[in-house]
Amino acid sequence: MLTVLLCLLTGSTGVLVAYYLLSSRLGGVVNERHPKQITPVSVLIRTKNNADILKSTLPHILAQKHPDFQVVLINDASSDHTSEVIEHFQSQYPDIKVVQVINNEAFWGKKKYALTLGIKAAKYPCMIFTEDNFIPASEHWLADMSKSFHKDKNVVLGYSSLKRIKGSFSNAIIRYDKLMKSVKYLSFAKTGLPFTGEGSNIAYHKSVFYQVNGFISHMNMSNGEDELFINEVATAKNTTICIAPPAHTKAVNVPDYRTWIHRKREAFLVFRNFKLKDRLLSAFLYSAQILFWVLPIPVLILAGTQSKQTAILASLFLIKWIVQYISAYKISEKLGEKNLLWLLPLYEAVLIVVQFYIFITCFRKQTRWK
Repeated sequence: MLTVLLCLLTGSTGVLVAYYLLSSRLGGVVNERHPKQITPVSVLIRTKNNADILKSTLPHILAQKHPDFQVVLINDASSDHTSEVIEHFQSQYPDIKVVQVINNEAFWGKKKYALTLGIKAAKYPCMIFTEDNFIPASEHWLADMSKSFHKDKNVVLGYSSLKRIKGSFSNAIIRYDKLMKSVKYLSFAKTGLPFTGEGSNIAYHKSVFYQVNGFISHMNMSNGEDELFINEVATAKNTTICIAPPAHTKAVNVPDYRTWIHRKREAFLVFRNFKLKDRLLSAFLYSAQILFWVLPIPVLILAGTQSKQTAILASLFLIKWIVQYISAYKISEKLGEKNLLWLLPLYEAVLIVVQFYIFITCFRKQTRWK
């Protein structure tokens, strides 16, 4: 039994080390530059009852240094003073394209319906998406993202971060969760296995959207307009990443703990609709994490005073954490998240427990979708 447990622990450690080595490649990514290629782009922002946030974030979009871009504001049937805020900006920037969404009975309150109308209204075929509560990290965000459109690359995955609240443990956990999710989809995309993306910093060509009839394959689901769409269309040939620091986006607010848990439940239900190979790969990595954290306890109990087995266990721990910290340092330096390194083992343990809780509760009760 002890031998079997040690073999399982060794295997899980090997899987995790291989993943950390794979993801560490993000730290050395240098995005290609194409100075002669200026790609006109449409920036799409969907907003709903978020007038005050939009008023503070939109100026950062409009201040981008890009020679030819259009802003498409999608007002998704807002009931607050969003329309007044949009009219104010439109009076100063007449080129802003406004799409007023009226709730359709067949697609009542669905974000995908609003985004579809915005995509159809976009002037340029190359489209960059962000959310109304995110701002670019620099005035070169659009320039860097648009330069990633070249040759056969018509899907671009970017990075976005959450606002830091000093001294808040829950904020650190939420930010670490966001970082790990981003590292996974970006590193797999870099390797040629793209499987998802996030609507706070993503870009794709209109032809990709129409190639699969938009969101039609998952229009019955309220969420997943970014994750499921990218899972459907992204391939090694048509997808690239853009993680240069000026090309990041940053949230101006952060969800509280309850909102985060609710969103993770929704994300899990979306994940269940991913392609089978992507679900299996993610489940494989999560299982390796669980085994690494759980197996040492029975191994120590069974090993007793056997110093050889204890030495093997200690070696596996050292190898895993050394490789993980080296990888995490490279990535966090590239993505500007080095302050999350100090309590990495604790954050990882908490996330494993939270994810298991989400898994159990999603099967015990039906989650209501927004």
